[in-house]
Amino acid sequence: MSEEATLYEVLGQVALITLNRPKSLNSMSLDLVEGIIEKLDTAEKDDNVRTVVITGAGRAFCAGGDLGSLDELKTTAERRRFIVRVGTIVKRIHDLTKPVIAMVNGVAAGAGFNLAIACDLCYASEETKFIQSFVNVGLSPDCGGFYFLAKTVGLAKAKELMFTARPVSAHEAERLNLVNGIFKTDELRERVLAIADKIGATAPLAIAMTKKAVNDYSASLEETLTFESLASSSLLGTEDFREGVKAFSEKRAPKFVGK
Repeated sequence: MSEEATLYEVLGQVALITLNRPKSLNSMSLDLVEGIIEKLDTAEKDDNVRTVVITGAGRAFCAGGDLGSLDELKTTAERRRFIVRVGTIVKRIHDLTKPVIAMVNGVAAGAGFNLAIACDLCYASEETKFIQSFVNVGLSPDCGGFYFLAKTVGLAKAKELMFTARPVSAHEAERLNLVNGIFKTDELRERVLAIADKIGATAPLAIAMTKKAVNDYSASLEETLTFESLASSSLLGTEDFREGVKAFSEKRAPKFVGK
């Protein structure tokens, strides 16, 4: 019996999703894609999960699409169905009420690059390389790349990375705001899980509202102010707000329950 293409474990309040095709550098086959979507849905439904971390097994995060699997798609309809499912991953991440963190433990190429930057936060090991490798195999970006890359690095830089497919080191990625931080390889897991734990200790309803507002890039100032008024007035009536105020006055850490 073959191993699952994606693994799922809950560590305290953190759901860890591991892309588990190390022999192919965790390239995206249909079973891996469907596994990621399924695990994201599982994390969303679990009230005990406060944050989600995505990483890769072995020496890579994700090398992009599985070229062998892609070559087996014989009709335009089959190819489109696969790319739509790949896009579903980043839509799920974007819409998830819980923060999703990419723990990039090695090369992130093609769709793997775009998966990483679709997450709310992204941390990488020092050896990581990011590559918009699509043009090297005669393809254009997928997995939300056209949406997320330009918003992260600006239009001209996004075009450069997409047109040239040149590797970007972890340190350049940090300068370009593609990653939030870089850690030594042997420290990456511990440091990222600690960040996930810290976020998980905050108020989940407030986090969900904040993520939704920040992700709505197209909102006007008027629309944003309207959302703020609705969100804040709702959160002011929660148990978490009352607990936060009480903990502040008692000079202790609050214990939020998401109500």
